[in-house]
Amino acid sequence: MDIVTKQLKLEELSDLKYEVHMGDSQAVNYCSIMILKFMGEYGFGSSGNSDAIYMCAIGEAAVEAWGPDGLILDFSELVYEWGDLIERVFDIGKAKSGRIPFPEALVVGKQSEEAIRTLILGEYSDESIDDIDWVHRDLNSAWAFIEEKLMEYDRDKKL
Repeated sequence: MDIVTKQLKLEELSDLKYEVHMGDSQAVNYCSIMILKFMGEYGFGSSGNSDAIYMCAIGEAAVEAWGPDGLILDFSELVYEWGDLIERVFDIGKAKSGRIPFPEALVVGKQSEEAIRTLILGEYSDESIDDIDWVHRDLNSAWAFIEEKLMEYDRDKKL
């Protein structure tokens, strides 16, 4: 019997690039925060589905490998216009954390902010991106948000 296979690589799913950075929480000394940055152009509509799958696979692997206590998704250099499957990326790390709170924040850039706003709030919403507490325009405010959540969870003995 001849077995026919094809070698596959995650990188074949997407042209997006990524970086993983880790830092220690200044608020809760035993916690760490991961920054998972995606760069490039997310496919429009359903042509971005493979990008979302790639982002989820990379994100889950990174969370599994380094075990952060909080996650910042950095889309500051991601071009994103439309595509619902990107919402799955917002759940990276949730399965691993189980019942332990796993704070997440999202940093948007000029080329992703409006599309993320309408994805989360609705296409016809008049609300601002500022009305979404976990979405930020810069890394410093996203980091501060995660620190605040970690302090809250630590104080309430949830970590």
